[in-house]
Amino acid sequence: MSLNLDKSTWKRVRLGDVICRSRKQVDPVASGVERYVAGGHVDTEGVTINRWGQVGDGQMGSTFRYVFEPGQVLFVSARPYLRKVGVPDFSGVVADKTYVLDAVPENGLLHEFLPFVLSSDRFIEYATAEATGSMNPRLLWGQMQRYEFDLPPLDEQMRLADLLRAIERHRRELVSGNATLHAFRSLFVDQNLPLGAGMTSLGEVASISSGITLGPARRAMIRTAPYLRVANVQRGKLDLSEIKDIGATEAEVQTKSLEFGDILVVEGHASIEDIGRAAIWDRDDSPLYQNHLFRVRANQSYRPMFLLEWINSARGRAYIRTVAKSTSGLNTINSTALKEMPIPIVTLEKQDRLLRDLSVIDNGLSALSSELASIMRLRLSNSADIFGGTP
Repeated sequence: MSLNLDKSTWKRVRLGDVICRSRKQVDPVASGVERYVAGGHVDTEGVTINRWGQVGDGQMGSTFRYVFEPGQVLFVSARPYLRKVGVPDFSGVVADKTYVLDAVPENGLLHEFLPFVLSSDRFIEYATAEATGSMNPRLLWGQMQRYEFDLPPLDEQMRLADLLRAIERHRRELVSGNATLHAFRSLFVDQNLPLGAGMTSLGEVASISSGITLGPARRAMIRTAPYLRVANVQRGKLDLSEIKDIGATEAEVQTKSLEFGDILVVEGHASIEDIGRAAIWDRDDSPLYQNHLFRVRANQSYRPMFLLEWINSARGRAYIRTVAKSTSGLNTINSTALKEMPIPIVTLEKQDRLLRDLSVIDNGLSALSSELASIMRLRLSNSADIFGGTP
């Protein structure tokens, strides 16, 4: 939906003429500064900053000396394509590559409008094109000041800023609600997974096999097939944004392919928290899977989704951590350890009851995700109407 803006009264301005940069420096430890903001604390999707580090935590570099106050705009000049712009409601320090900015209202720019200027597609495209350096490109201050854009009158800036801030508030509420519901889901699973009358093992209720091994010889094979990698398997969900092909024999296509309802478990990962993460294949096509994934195929006495919830639960993850081995910085589990994972003996009726309850929560999560996607599309569309760029 277009805003149908009349831009006849808008004036072309140079960014450096309507903003100023604060370069105030302190020794954060000697001055008693409590918080610092690094690039990782600034989200790419919003214009508010809700995370920080504690001065003295051992993670803060020596260049974190530039003071910011509540309400000032922080722009991370390194890798500007990441779109890291935000406004904190607390004071602290940043490093030299994060600019501390204020609008100059007497020159025509409302401070509340500034973060939306800097997060617009048009500015980010400019910043990315003008950044210098190949490994860690950075938008230098001089080049940033040369950016030109069309600026509405102050009263119209206020109306547009109010609109964009309302969208941002709603986005934050959706993100917060999504995080809260995810946390509730995890707690619900841990508290309601039935322990049953006894325990069995995963190997007793499912067949477990490793996938296809990669190697240079596969490039010469005539037949190819899509296959899933560790990157495709997240905890509780699949990321199918990139699926690669691999050379394979007819026998491998028959024995190393997936079926609807198969569970994929990550065999090795640098992070102990990510080893053993699992997702379910819920499609009708049958790709292969690589040898750093285990395929778990449930028998008729267990629902695949129930086993997935158990593997990803706090108890399942705790078991994985106890049996994992670490070699050269890589945490791994073997098929024997996975087969020995304790599984509660639970009737299909109780499994179905839990899964029905979880489906209600998952429907809520799906609704939140859909609304968040809609609000992001609205924000992009409005930003394109105001500042230019592709909606």
